[in-house]
Amino acid sequence: MKSPPDAWLRIAFVAVVVVLLAPSPGLARGEDDVLTEDILHMVDGRELHGRILSESRTEIEFEIIDLKLHMKSRRTFRMDEIAHIERGVEVKTAAEPKESIRTRESSDEPEQLRYGRARPSSDAQNVPGLYLIPMKGQMGTDIHPDVYREMVDEIRRVKPDYLVLELHCQDTEDRLYTRWGTEERGFDSSTFLDSYRELVNLFRDELRDIPQVMWVHDSQGISSVIAMAWDELYMKPAGRLGGIADVRKNFNVSDEEVYAKFREAYMAWLKGFAEYGGYSLKLIDAMVLPEFTLSASFKGREVVWALNDLGEFLVDDDDENTVDFRAKDAEDLAISDGTVETLDDLAFLLGYREYRVIEGEAEEVFDRYVKSWRRNSDNCKTWWADYQQHRGWASGDETLKWLGRAKLDVEKIIRAIDRYEAVKIRLQTELGLRRFDLVTIVEQLREQIRSLRQQQRGGRGGGGVGRGGAGVGR
Repeated sequence: MKSPPDAWLRIAFVAVVVVLLAPSPGLARGEDDVLTEDILHMVDGRELHGRILSESRTEIEFEIIDLKLHMKSRRTFRMDEIAHIERGVEVKTAAEPKESIRTRESSDEPEQLRYGRARPSSDAQNVPGLYLIPMKGQMGTDIHPDVYREMVDEIRRVKPDYLVLELHCQDTEDRLYTRWGTEERGFDSSTFLDSYRELVNLFRDELRDIPQVMWVHDSQGISSVIAMAWDELYMKPAGRLGGIADVRKNFNVSDEEVYAKFREAYMAWLKGFAEYGGYSLKLIDAMVLPEFTLSASFKGREVVWALNDLGEFLVDDDDENTVDFRAKDAEDLAISDGTVETLDDLAFLLGYREYRVIEGEAEEVFDRYVKSWRRNSDNCKTWWADYQQHRGWASGDETLKWLGRAKLDVEKIIRAIDRYEAVKIRLQTELGLRRFDLVTIVEQLREQIRSLRQQQRGGRGGGGVGRGGAGVGR
């Protein structure tokens, strides 16, 4: 169960003017008026400086304090995440940033240093590295296991300290329909179960030894359910998490008995992702089914959800509409771990005073894949139009010529859908073309061409018995 931050724990990134030797707010003073701090040595190698606010047998509430950046944040860690703890360690005078650390104020290269004050130069290999994974576009085509499978080997090679999955997916936005048409809507039918499960397993299972965080820039549609498969989730201030109510079309049938079975099966699928991330399954009910209201009660740091209006905090009392979450609400209710605008802020909340962005191939691989499958999809539509035209021209003396062209058109389409699952999905959605149908067309054309050639050979030899032409024709 994810734990909620209280209102007074809301993270604020505020730069303050301080005297270099002045005590940092939040740190303790020892008997000899010495400034002290607590240090958490994490299992994953991080070293977090600050002070312990409270602790129990299972978890520690910790205030991370950065003396150089004059930033603070509060987080709760499980005991099994901590290797050991140093308490009451004397704090040395805050040193100036190392020369290898460039800042926004001193940088002459804003494009190179777009992630700001805590990002060192790329040659500082001793600084924790973040590897960014783009997840943007249409669920089921742009965001598909095929492209991320290509990244796995490089991720293992560079061994990042954290994978940051950046989700920007607006499958249910009207403006997307206007710009690209309804074909850009994310795919949420049960036939995509295996694909989305494979996508999650690729990161959460195959790369489980690497810490990961889901950073939601914006999510409207089935992507919101997939995002909840990650137990560490942050959002941008303008981000949303929701827009999944339309999935009800997948079990909306008139027969009540069939409806109940379809609904149960589909909801179980959605809840599987939320369960993986440690979220309450009641959240999925409230986000999909309008008949449920939603309220929350706070038991210590734990949120207790209820599908009614009896909780301490009423989240949704509308039994005709479903609930979505804005970034602020998601943080207050512990659905997200925090709200951050920049990678600087995210890195700080992850416990890194300094960090570097690993310049990997993920962005290039993703962009190349998206451009390529979309180009092939457009080509397939052209080839299908060519096929229909060539088939129509197949008559008279040029029948064989145009049937051969028609067969090549369809064969090119088959090769494209065999290469890209996204192309197969798009063609079936837009043109109703299935691979089985295309293969059937090719077989029919091949048989027709073979038969015509036999007839032609038979016709040429029919006038001469000695040449055996009649037998070949038959």
